[in-house]
Amino acid sequence: MTGDKQENGWGSQIRSYVFHPYQMVKDHRTDYETNNPQSVMDGDLDPFINAYLQWQLSKKNPN
Repeated sequence: MTGDKQENGWGSQIRSYVFHPYQMVKDHRTDYETNNPQSVMDGDLDPFINAYLQWQLSKKNPN
């Protein structure tokens, strides 16, 4: 099963990585962000996965 398809272009990114002048990685679907981009680059994606799963649950159960 596939999700909705959209054109890949500027502004359609899922996540932003900022290394200078400050450090941050932000998931634009869930609004989860961290100020430790190096840990994300090293593969620490569990917080993003958890935020995504919670986001998916909230879409299915809006209560």
